[in-house]
Amino acid sequence: MSGYRFSFPACLIAGKCRIDADDVLRLRRYTFPEGIGSFDDALTLLALNDHCPEHSPEWVAYFVESLTMFLVHGCVPRGVVDEAKAGWLMRTIADDCVVRSPAELELLLHVIEVAPEAPESLSAFTLDQIRLALQADARGAYHAIRPASPGIAAHDLAYIWRVLRSAVERGRLVLSPLEVVVLREIDGLASASAHHPAWREMIDAIVTLDRPRHALRSAPWLVTNDVHPSSEELAA
Repeated sequence: MSGYRFSFPACLIAGKCRIDADDVLRLRRYTFPEGIGSFDDALTLLALNDHCPEHSPEWVAYFVESLTMFLVHGCVPRGVVDEAKAGWLMRTIADDCVVRSPAELELLLHVIEVAPEAPESLSAFTLDQIRLALQADARGAYHAIRPASPGIAAHDLAYIWRVLRSAVERGRLVLSPLEVVVLREIDGLASASAHHPAWREMIDAIVTLDRPRHALRSAPWLVTNDVHPSSEELAA
């Protein structure tokens, strides 16, 4: 989003390449007094996050909560994250399937937590950030915040349970084939001797949903169509 054109006062914030608590107050008061109401508004916040590498805690909280409420409750279908919303989010916060910043990673997790249900493509994409962090050419926001460990550590487990907590049913972890594939690939990349004991317990509790084979995807996570939803198409 390097070529994004900001209006006032976002242009002033972008010009100094950092966002502090006072900037968040200005955005609340002048730019988004009614909150995020369209995909154009959402793109402004995402562009500011990309353009300003210095983020205050106030900005991260505002960024995550505002975009989560818009995506889950502020655009149709309200109260649901469907494939269209999930595809837009994945395309927008990632480059080559890799989430760029910790704030965008937190947004991804919070959307999954707040939505009553999220598509398996979104949860698998979120889990896949661990796989990318374990590869030899480790990259991405999750790699940047992950404590160094050759195996699956407590930090990784906490992240995974934020994604899969709604999948627990009577002591079983009920997952789609797509989610299972990602977890198996993570298991293959990490060092078994360095695993947290709870990792093996989690893997042993997995039960796979009975889905047709076409539920498994061999294509990249992100939809290649570059057209973004418009406010008229997806917003109320």
